[in-house]
Amino acid sequence: MGMSNLTIKKLKSRAIGSYAVRLMSAGFLIGVLGCSSTPVPGPDKQGSHTAFGALEGAGAGMITGAQVAGATGPGAAIGAGFGAVMGAIQGAFKDSIEEADIKTASQVRGAQSRVLAQGILSQHYQQRMEMHPGRDIYPADIFFRGDSAKMCPQGVAIVREIARLNEFRLPYSRIVVASYAKSSSPESTYLQHLTERRSREFVNQLVRAGVEPRRLETRAVVVDAPVLIDPRDDPTRYNQAIEIIPIDR
Repeated sequence: MGMSNLTIKKLKSRAIGSYAVRLMSAGFLIGVLGCSSTPVPGPDKQGSHTAFGALEGAGAGMITGAQVAGATGPGAAIGAGFGAVMGAIQGAFKDSIEEADIKTASQVRGAQSRVLAQGILSQHYQQRMEMHPGRDIYPADIFFRGDSAKMCPQGVAIVREIARLNEFRLPYSRIVVASYAKSSSPESTYLQHLTERRSREFVNQLVRAGVEPRRLETRAVVVDAPVLIDPRDDPTRYNQAIEIIPIDR
């Protein structure tokens, strides 16, 4: 028995509706992922959990909607939308937890660096009272590695503590940052250049730590002997050194 024209029209209408729903659902999922940068696992701060949560939620919602209203009905599209929203919320929550963990880890590392810097400064001031109470001289190797003029992370942490100390101890004094390097040839162009760059780098770090630039001056000095000899340490330790000199107390 053949189908009537009315029945055939109804079947075509349902097929077109089903195809449209599938297109809408697929477009929605692609749109969700397209609104985020390429997600990668881990704390990448790019909303990876939000995107994946939206995708997983949309898929689960489509299945639930299809079960409730039939695979060709509007329930699939509605379920996909609702599931994507819930999945995105859950994913965003996971991302926020990871961001909090990253912030906490960063704070812990910062606290560790500061404690280490304070320990080094405490030892420095004890030695200073014993050996050179009138001068504030540091071996350059606690700020710089080898012959580098770029300050190492430990040095940056120590400079921040020095800046805090001088903020209250000598809040108005001008400060000279002198960089020394020993050479058998005081006219050494290389060492003159190195000490100049180190002095500027030290001053720049003090400025970043909050010291007023107008209070700071640089000085580069090539010497023919160590500026200090610590009998308990390597006699060449102070062949390269940094001195902080208050000009007007």
